[in-house]
Amino acid sequence: MTSASQARRDDRSAGVSPPMLIGVGVDGGPGGRDAIVLSSMLARATDAELMLIAVHVAPITRFVEPEGLDSSSLRKQVWADVANARDALAPEARIEVQSDAVLWRGLRHVVRFQHADMLVVGSSSEAREGHGRLGRHARELQEHLERPLAIAPRGVQHRPKARLERIGVGFDGRPESQAAVRLSGCIAVAAGAELEARGVVDDRVVAGLRVEAVIPKGGEIVERELASLSEHAHAAARGTGAQAQIDVAPGRPTDALRELCGQVDLLVIGSSHSAPPGRIMLGSTGEALLRDAPGPVLVVPRPLA
Repeated sequence: MTSASQARRDDRSAGVSPPMLIGVGVDGGPGGRDAIVLSSMLARATDAELMLIAVHVAPITRFVEPEGLDSSSLRKQVWADVANARDALAPEARIEVQSDAVLWRGLRHVVRFQHADMLVVGSSSEAREGHGRLGRHARELQEHLERPLAIAPRGVQHRPKARLERIGVGFDGRPESQAAVRLSGCIAVAAGAELEARGVVDDRVVAGLRVEAVIPKGGEIVERELASLSEHAHAAARGTGAQAQIDVAPGRPTDALRELCGQVDLLVIGSSHSAPPGRIMLGSTGEALLRDAPGPVLVVPRPLA
């Protein structure tokens, strides 16, 4: 291993390095192909290796299996299906097929034991074309996955983008959004992309109270919160070394992030502050965003400390 690679691994353990190995959930459907296309763009930007992961869902109970439908034959078919997708979309990727009775657990197992730095999956089949929506298996990964999770919009395989040029990140000053800024900044630096941090102060609620409950001081409190959030956002972005733009304004967080998501090539958000440490879990804003996100979204785990 070169000293540069070792340095990247050391930085990765601190959560401040771009990915070296990107796992991609592939299920034989269009969502898996969308995930391959998005992960390929991320891999080109960060010089990461791609690993296509398929889970052969094996039954828990033993029974007599008809010829051609036995576990070994089905596993070979899963491998062949993934190999076809790889050859068409990411010839340089390697393949891992995991047998498990539960799909999300199989994905997590490979991510853990192959030391992948990120997992990319496709959207729900119910998502609109060009939009991202959390599917059932991605939802089941919440509270279990210890690595960032990216959701590829439906149909992105038909309009692949050559490179990352603009990366957005949501910032609210909490440690979870600090982690999102660190990772998005690392990716932006590696890709030569511009970083845009968006901070929003919900002007319906200030200091934990409804605005009407603190009028006439509500406006003053919002202004103070905006100034504080702007100061912290600038400091966080500077710490990444990325070329960054900071936008802090009053409004509705979900609306602001949805708007930003439609303007950038990748939107990075933090997990809920109630997520288990080191795991991913969407908060109310992330949940609302990923019902109909107009672009790729990357969710960063809650920091361990």
